[in-house]
Amino acid sequence: MTNIPTEIATPAGEPVIEVRRFFKAPPELVYRALTECEFLSRWWGPRRLEIVECESDLRVGGAWRIVQRAPDGMEFAFHGQFRELEPPHRRVATFVFEGAPEHEAVETLVLGAVEGGTMLTQSTRHDSVEARDMHVAAGMEGGILESFERLDEVFAATAGA
Repeated sequence: MTNIPTEIATPAGEPVIEVRRFFKAPPELVYRALTECEFLSRWWGPRRLEIVECESDLRVGGAWRIVQRAPDGMEFAFHGQFRELEPPHRRVATFVFEGAPEHEAVETLVLGAVEGGTMLTQSTRHDSVEARDMHVAAGMEGGILESFERLDEVFAATAGA
């Protein structure tokens, strides 16, 4: 377990979720971890869910898809399309939970080199405040916190390799 704080904000009246987090890894590695299945399958989502499918066609217009499976066999699938790719500094992609496909969000990730690592700034813009609130109510905060802890572990293992 890490003690690196994650800032999560949901501005009143705006269909946005904002996240800021420091990682002890260079931007090049953080970018790869956020875009390549080799890394995504090791950290994306809560520990109790297994990644059973990961696809990432890393090009503008390319698609990504991740399917998670719970211990009871229930599956949760997410997909989107890459809109902007500026490695290792910026990635813009759509984000759709297949359980609510009518609510497409646009996620913008910005990575900045800072002393000792990388600062991630993420903004997820939903089509409405109601859609944002559904995302939050579905456990988004806990999922982000646990995912980022797992990502820290991936970076620590990578540094030790």
